[in-house]
Amino acid sequence: MKKVEYIIVGQGVAGSCMAMKLLQENKSFVVIDNHFHKASAIAAGIFNPVVLKRFSIVWNATKQIQRLQEVFGQFEKLLNKKYIYNFPVYRIFNDEQEKKTWIKKATTHPDLIDYLSTETEQLNSYSSIKNPIGSGEVLHTGRVDLTNLLIDFKNYLVEKNSFIDETFDFSELKLDDNQAIYKNIEADKIIFAEGFNILNNPYFKNLPVIGVKGEVLKIETNAKLPEAVVKGKEFLMPLGENQYFVGATYDRDNVNYENTEEAKQYLIDGVQNFFEDNFEVVEQHASIRPTVVDRRPIIGAHPTYQQLICLNGMGTRGTMLAPVMVDDLYNFLENQQPIDKEANIERFYDKF
Repeated sequence: MKKVEYIIVGQGVAGSCMAMKLLQENKSFVVIDNHFHKASAIAAGIFNPVVLKRFSIVWNATKQIQRLQEVFGQFEKLLNKKYIYNFPVYRIFNDEQEKKTWIKKATTHPDLIDYLSTETEQLNSYSSIKNPIGSGEVLHTGRVDLTNLLIDFKNYLVEKNSFIDETFDFSELKLDDNQAIYKNIEADKIIFAEGFNILNNPYFKNLPVIGVKGEVLKIETNAKLPEAVVKGKEFLMPLGENQYFVGATYDRDNVNYENTEEAKQYLIDGVQNFFEDNFEVVEQHASIRPTVVDRRPIIGAHPTYQQLICLNGMGTRGTMLAPVMVDDLYNFLENQQPIDKEANIERFYDKF
């Protein structure tokens, strides 16, 4: 019988950040996962402290940005590769009123002054981008290359004999008062970081996690474009070597992993709304984001089986949310510190 302190089920961005935290704290663990479909694996990985639709600050934005840089910097150091790319986000204005609102918030709103630039002409030198009214620049933004990070980290865990490539079989789980036994592994706690797949988890399936399908494109173009995210109707993000990420759709009605021509055309139309140059679609992907009814993560212990732990609901901002939610969860598990009430699973205990 193998003995570990933790089993982590799921190796998306949340499960990987949890595993990194346990590595940093010298805790023993094993990760179990073989789901090909991870929202994290195809996610843009953008980190942006501003809600671009309303020009408002993201919940706990400053703390999230700081921890993101620290935690994903740890991945870079451990795996000796670059994953963090810092570059601005440009939001193309739709009308003069949006421009006025942006400038007002950039100069007077205390939560936004550090994140919104008053400069509005950064895209004027790019002939292929339509922005007749200008654009707002968001500062302290960029992307984390989650696609390669998750693959590289999995390979690292495999080499350390800390990864099991299989679907978690709940029929093999045995629970006693203080521990959990899965096959030949005895653990103090099992952390379920399964994303949308938590709805197939018999212990957490009643949580109000809502699947939202997202389809994305990778395009290739020789056009001159800035090293920045450009957000019009859709967003265009540089990936290097003349390739760009385009996304993403939000489909609550057809929650599956199938690529559709409708979504492809929707994204192409969205890009052409502001990008006037030739491009070729080279890839299309679909996945399902785990979102929550109140737009907050769900972390904490099962009300009956305290050795079963939920780490879920990162939604569309998993790159920013995962590091701070992992800190909260770890401090709860190891130091008996309270979880942020807005993310605490206890708000849904009536579902069990």
